[in-house]
Amino acid sequence: MNNHIIFPIEVEAFRVGEDDKVLLVAKGREEGINRVQIQVSAATIYPPMYLVVGEPINQPGYFSYTVQKMIAYPSNIDYIQFQTGSGTKRIPIIDVTEGDDDLKNLLTLEENQVIGYVYNAIDMNKAIVDATDKIRKMNVDFYSAEIKRSGVVSLSHFSDFQFFYVIMEYKE
Repeated sequence: MNNHIIFPIEVEAFRVGEDDKVLLVAKGREEGINRVQIQVSAATIYPPMYLVVGEPINQPGYFSYTVQKMIAYPSNIDYIQFQTGSGTKRIPIIDVTEGDDDLKNLLTLEENQVIGYVYNAIDMNKAIVDATDKIRKMNVDFYSAEIKRSGVVSLSHFSDFQFFYVIMEYKE
């Protein structure tokens, strides 16, 4: 079946500080649509535009949906372009650390440390892979690393967002 573009009622975008990933969350209600997902649009090149698509089904009734997608996204852009029923909108990216000194202190790194994240999933392995990838991007040929601190952060004022973090310390 062909996917149809559907228009969410609400779209939010989250990131932790200067992380190079953003979590998109879209919510809505559609009649006769399932397998709803967020996709990148071919309509723009930079910055990319996102939209929600779903497959039509032969069942009556409105179905609520909440979909999410984690995307790689430049940390110097503070909005996402998203296709809505009233055209393309710029959705501001919410930095969950903004104004929260306790959270900033928790995530403060020393010179030889990196931090890995995974959003809306409690999977330490993905956070470890993210941290390891960050070490590799630093062009360190040989290194030894150990986990110094890890945890899950769930913020009550952002009900659709939580993250698992791992702080790794490396030695060349």
